[in-house]
Amino acid sequence: MQKLCDICQSREATLFDRVVENGEAKEYAYCEACYQSALKSGRHPHEEACKSIARIGFECRSCGYTAKDVENSLYFGCPDCYRQMRAVAQNAVSRTQGHYAAADVSSFDKRVADTPLNEDGFKCADECTVDELVRDNVVSSRVRLARNVEGLRFPRALSGDPRTLERLISGAMKAAKGVFDARAMIVAELPELTKKALIELHYISLPLANNTVNGAVIVERGDNPQMSVMINEEDHLREQCVVDGHSLDEAYERIHKYDLNVLRELPIAYDRQFGFLTACPTNAGTGMRASEMLFLPALRRAGAIDDALKTFKNYYGLTVRGYFGEGSDAAYDMYQISNSRTFGVDERSTAEQVRQAVVRMCYCERIALEKLVREQKTKLIDGVFRSYGVLTGAYSLTATELMKLLVDVKIGVILGVLPVKSIAVLNKTIEKCASSFDVINDGLCDDERNKARARIVRSMLTEAQ
Repeated sequence: MQKLCDICQSREATLFDRVVENGEAKEYAYCEACYQSALKSGRHPHEEACKSIARIGFECRSCGYTAKDVENSLYFGCPDCYRQMRAVAQNAVSRTQGHYAAADVSSFDKRVADTPLNEDGFKCADECTVDELVRDNVVSSRVRLARNVEGLRFPRALSGDPRTLERLISGAMKAAKGVFDARAMIVAELPELTKKALIELHYISLPLANNTVNGAVIVERGDNPQMSVMINEEDHLREQCVVDGHSLDEAYERIHKYDLNVLRELPIAYDRQFGFLTACPTNAGTGMRASEMLFLPALRRAGAIDDALKTFKNYYGLTVRGYFGEGSDAAYDMYQISNSRTFGVDERSTAEQVRQAVVRMCYCERIALEKLVREQKTKLIDGVFRSYGVLTGAYSLTATELMKLLVDVKIGVILGVLPVKSIAVLNKTIEKCASSFDVINDGLCDDERNKARARIVRSMLTEAQ
């Protein structure tokens, strides 16, 4: 069997050297290039070999990332880091994904609920079917898959070579054939308002919006786009499908079909031990995040939201993020709940875990709403009608005002005290009148846009009655 050079660990050794160290003879092997390089630098080749051997398992020869780099940043430099620093990678995955012990959620239920409430046609939690529990509180379902291309450094260590970006876009676009009608956009070429709208619609993240070196996004065309692919965000590809309502199965089936095409079009980095190789060890394994966006106003107003989120995180192993994803705050009583573990689990089990957790969270939200109606009914309904009155009569509305007022109006729809019968209409109002609305009406000044927004909201609420 041919021996590799002890210095570069890659080329065939042609020179050999026997050295006595601590009374023991050791043999070192060198390729011609490393041997000559060491001599020219004034160092003995075996000293360089010792340093190189000491770095085995603690340094990636492909990208230069070290165990110290991973410890400090919690990121790897390329897929080969997992293979050349296996012990480091295993420790990082275990440290970041961990194991979750089951917690008792019954104590939380008792803190929120006293006695069931059933008046004015409002159903209490125990009377609701699963569909009724999730219908008004689950805004959308999303499945996201992180994928990286073999032989390329991860985006944070990737150069701005346009050929690399073209290769990624080409592969991602080819994979879309037969799945969805795709269009590609280069981040550096997008106006700020367009990027703001894409963030609002959850097609891109803030980090990708700021990546003007080699960032891009692929978005589905059509009136109700569900599919998008972020290119060179944290990973080379972040494929995602977002579907309205409590529909994780639908989102998964669609993104799975696209992902199979991606695996055929691009050499995706995969390891039998670690699964799909990702820039951050928190995603290694399936590379999948299944999440649902929840509207939880009653838990917050009852002062129980922090306890609820903490309890469910411990019990189900969930991650809770704000409205715009990782690093964002909760806005307008919206919370994104997703799986924490991607290693040692399969994709369908992950989706089922999140689905069960969401149903349980919606049950607790319903109990909290019962409590609010019982203790603060007049104040609660008064706020609903005041906000509804503003929206139906406003002459001018900013996007921020709209979002705040819609929180009360959504509660009114859930309670059944407003002529609007569907929260889906209100969610569509948000989509149509938030940042994307600013892009569509880019030629208007702020004052004119706010008046146009108010007209559309009045019209949509009238039609919804």
